[in-house]
Formats: sequence, structure tokens, C-alpha cells
Amino acid sequence: MLTPERQKVIEDFVNQHGLCRVSDLCSITSTSESTIRRDLNQLAEKGLIKRVHGGAQSVKSFTHDVSQHIRFSMNHNDKKLIAQYAAANFVHQDDYIFIDAGTTTYEMVPFIADIPQVTVVTNGLETALCAISHGIETILLGGRIKENTHAVVGQAALKQLQGMNFSASFVGTNGLDYRGNLTTPDTEEAAIKKIAIAQANQTYILADTSKIGECSFATFAQVKNVTVLTTALGAKEKELLPAKIKLKEIC
Repeated sequence: MLTPERQKVIEDFVNQHGLCRVSDLCSITSTSESTIRRDLNQLAEKGLIKRVHGGAQSVKSFTHDVSQHIRFSMNHNDKKLIAQYAAANFVHQDDYIFIDAGTTTYEMVPFIADIPQVTVVTNGLETALCAISHGIETILLGGRIKENTHAVVGQAALKQLQGMNFSASFVGTNGLDYRGNLTTPDTEEAAIKKIAIAQANQTYILADTSKIGECSFATFAQVKNVTVLTTALGAKEKELLPAKIKLKEIC
């Protein structure tokens, strides 16, 4: 496959899926990782895709949900670091907490297992199964399960949430922009996040650095009302942050 042809295949695949791994692109093009990384760098320089750690993200998929198996594998080490910090510092004995269907929030579950008498409420199918396997008291909201993200959404889930109160809510985001908007591609998931924040004494947004400066379709909160947990930011990433933000960088 010639370089222009291969790069067109890569661009189309990234736009179709929203986010993809280098290994996925190697598979569909029968090409080495070094070649794919070079292609991605060239496409990013042309503004055709966005380079992210371990893969690429579409610059066109403003409202696109990324498949769950891809989301779990991207920036995994950073997600675990953020999740461990959140569990160690903001989850306490006898707490009732909400954990949404994000892949960073999912990583909290093993770190909560040793905290006594914690009850987890979640709209994430994987999060619920993981919590049960760790012996954590778990409530899974009822409603429609989205195919891509395995998040429970809809009016039934919203009604349940409105009748609950949380010590803390732990929420993921697809974007945090310079205006302080926290965003996600889907309006139904945004509605769940918004109610979970309203019903909590404190809310923590768990976001790896790839979310800084990004903006998706549906806004669910402003950073002034939450605390953002992320890993160490570079100077360029800090320039993309709003002026007023409660931020904890985890090293």
C-alpha cells in the first residue's frame, strides 16, 4: 500500500471511530508501528487528525462516542493514577458515592474495595460488575444501555438519581475547554452527569490530560462547581485552562 493510500485509510478509520489505537491501525493496514506513528505525525501536522498518546483522535467527531474497548486502553496508566488518588483521598467509610460510566472513574473500583461500608451507585455496566466482583455494595441505575459506552441513560435512570444523595460524585468528561465547560458527546449521558453532580456534596472530575482544551457537544457542568483531578500538565496544556479552576495535578 502506497503512503498516500495508507494515510487516507488511516484518516477515514480515525474519523469513523473517533479514537483509535496504533495497534488497530497496524492491523487494518498490515503495517509496522513505526510506519503508523510516522503517518499519524504527518496527518497531525496537516491538521487531518489529532495525535494522542497511543493513537489518534478525529478532529471531526464532535458528537461521536468512542467504543468502550478503545476507551479503556487509551492513557491507561494515567487513568489508574488519577483513580487511585481519588479513592484514597475522597472516599471514606460509610460513604454513598456515585461513579459514572467513564473509563477513568471505572479504575477507582479496586482502590475502594478496602474502604469499609462504601456503597457505589453507578450508571456504568462495567463499573457495576467490577464493584460486585470486589465485594462492594452496588446499585446499578435502571434504563437503556448505550451500545458504545455501556452507560445506562434515560428518564428512569434520571428519576432514580433525583431521589439519591451522595457524599461525592466521581464523573468523567470528554472535554474541558478554556471557558470552563465540561462536555460529553451525548445529551443523555450529559443529563446523568448533571443530576449526579447536583445530588452530591462534592464532585470530582477525573480527566486525563488528553481532555484538556477539548470540547464536545453537550455541556454538563462548569469547572467552578467541581474539583478537577488530572496528571501533571505541561505549559501548553495549562494555557488551555480557564482562569478560575479548582485543579489537582497528580504526579
